[in-house]
Amino acid sequence: MRVKLDATDLMATLKNTVQYSDSFLKQLKASEPKLTQKIADTSIVAFYEYMDGIARSHPGMFHHVYEWGQVGDPFGRLFELNRILARNSARIDADFLASQSTSPNGTEPFYDKAQIMEEGSPVIVKEKDASVLFFEIEGEEFFRHGPIYIANPGGSATRGSFLNAYNEFYQFYFTNFYLKTIRFYEHFDTPQEFIRNFKSAVKSKTGAAAAGRKMALSWIESAPGDVAWKFTDQKI
Repeated sequence: MRVKLDATDLMATLKNTVQYSDSFLKQLKASEPKLTQKIADTSIVAFYEYMDGIARSHPGMFHHVYEWGQVGDPFGRLFELNRILARNSARIDADFLASQSTSPNGTEPFYDKAQIMEEGSPVIVKEKDASVLFFEIEGEEFFRHGPIYIANPGGSATRGSFLNAYNEFYQFYFTNFYLKTIRFYEHFDTPQEFIRNFKSAVKSKTGAAAAGRKMALSWIESAPGDVAWKFTDQKI
């Protein structure tokens, strides 16, 4: 009596298992810049929402980084964030924009209001094509000859307030609260994308490696994040 065992199918399955797993892990490593970009872009969208919310709650602190009468309005922002990628790291820059609107009592835009009020820089108001300055305080009209020195045009509460909010968001809120809230970390706790295609990949006659790469990309792209994005190779 004689029994012949053929391990061909078993060896093929084991080979596919190795190829699928190896390709999955290699693609994850190669896609670290893609994940970095997604996190960076998601942080920018989250910061805009965060900033608009606290500005509406504390208009006296943040009126300077919005157009006049539009505190907390996304269409009135006088700041923008940009991300610059460098492989597995990202830098988020915040820049102030020039104001294009006029104050209720003004006739020309205070173009650098965000920067000046954030820094608490004094300004000097001088006559332009007029012999006197006219201004109104609490409904009462005033006329004055000569320049007016304003020590803190935005009020004491605006000085450094945007920078403080920016630092608080990126040093604490985003990583310790926001990403947890959208379950970003939970998404990577269990490799569902790896498991979902595992059975068909290891039984495949061809394409186990390609399936592994595809699933790794899908795992990253399906991670939670409030932004539609495309991968780019922008570098510092």
